[in-house]
Amino acid sequence: MSRASQQFFFDGETMKHLRVGIVGAAGQVGLALLNDLNRDGEFSAFGICRNRVSSARVASLGLPVRTVQTDNAAQLIDATRDLDILVNCALPQYQPSKTSAANLRLAESLTASCAGKHLLHLSSVAIYGEFLSSRKKLFACPKPDTIYGGQKLQMEQLLRKLSKKHSARCTILRVGHVYGPQLRWSEALFDLIKTEGFRLPFDGQLPSNAVWIKNLIAGIRYALISDSTQGTLNLVDTPQSSWREVFDLHSHACGCPPVAALDQFESQRSYLNAKKRSEVGIAARFVRETWVWIRSLPASYVSSVPTFKAISQRVVAKIGSERLDSKLYASYCRHLSRRDDNQSTPTILPLLLSEPVPGPYLAYEGKSSVDCLAALINWYDAISNPRPIVRRPLLSPRKVAKTTFESGSLR
Repeated sequence: MSRASQQFFFDGETMKHLRVGIVGAAGQVGLALLNDLNRDGEFSAFGICRNRVSSARVASLGLPVRTVQTDNAAQLIDATRDLDILVNCALPQYQPSKTSAANLRLAESLTASCAGKHLLHLSSVAIYGEFLSSRKKLFACPKPDTIYGGQKLQMEQLLRKLSKKHSARCTILRVGHVYGPQLRWSEALFDLIKTEGFRLPFDGQLPSNAVWIKNLIAGIRYALISDSTQGTLNLVDTPQSSWREVFDLHSHACGCPPVAALDQFESQRSYLNAKKRSEVGIAARFVRETWVWIRSLPASYVSSVPTFKAISQRVVAKIGSERLDSKLYASYCRHLSRRDDNQSTPTILPLLLSEPVPGPYLAYEGKSSVDCLAALINWYDAISNPRPIVRRPLLSPRKVAKTTFESGSLR
């Protein structure tokens, strides 16, 4: 029996051995997924990279890879004819002026290549904004407030439209904050844990909307073989992990004590501020923040330009108004006080105050993130205690030639 015709069982039914292409396989998630899918023979997975540099990274790990200009529909169709499913982990990284056109090319290429097939696209919970609200209407009408979230939302909209045009079955997974070894989120968590004065709002009891990399892969595996998985779904830890669980996991891995809790009053105040800010449109926020900046402008200018401060003191002295003198001095002191407060108190990230993501979730069988601890410890030890570089003396060309001749290589 050939590898392409092997069978496996899912829910008691015989299923075809699936051949999967992973677009963007050189990225953090794509590489982990490609490595996992090729371990047990249930799938035949192939990395699809757009240039030789990315392909070389995948090939160096002994994984199958194909080099294709992914935003060229004709090339991608030809390179993926033998595949059953495409998983898109890629997002074009260009200048803002070029991103929309690049997204359109990639979306057209992906959907054309998946005509009559299944396309699984990895989006992000970033499309809901920095502060995630559980309001139902936010699932259907997300409001991203970052460039990354806006790009992800645009790609979703393009894929939905073009998949109908090409008769492709499209599943969109809005992936939570991915953590685990060699992932940026875990690096950021280690930094926060070591930040002096950092505190967890509500003692970390709020849902994290995060997903361990192994659970992400388990969810994708389920989506690949389940015919009932379609439409748009959220993919986070199952069961949902709290921020306390995620932070304690990383604290243990780096040998630090658990992060202390932020007091209830400050937690509630920060939550209400973040929620209020998320409900205000970007135009209104721009006007409000600009007004705050204008009000602080005189004091901030004085503190930044000492010469102006000296000149203004001379002018006030000549005017001889004690009231004006007191008013200017009080404004300057308030500015310095605000600046000192901002420097001494770490910023509370809005996502640490967020509610559970709205809408339906992918129902897969997840594993406890505690299983991630051993891998995190090994990874943290490796990056904290890198192996020393062994310095060897350089040989001159004459010595190299002499050594080669004496060893018999030239005889």
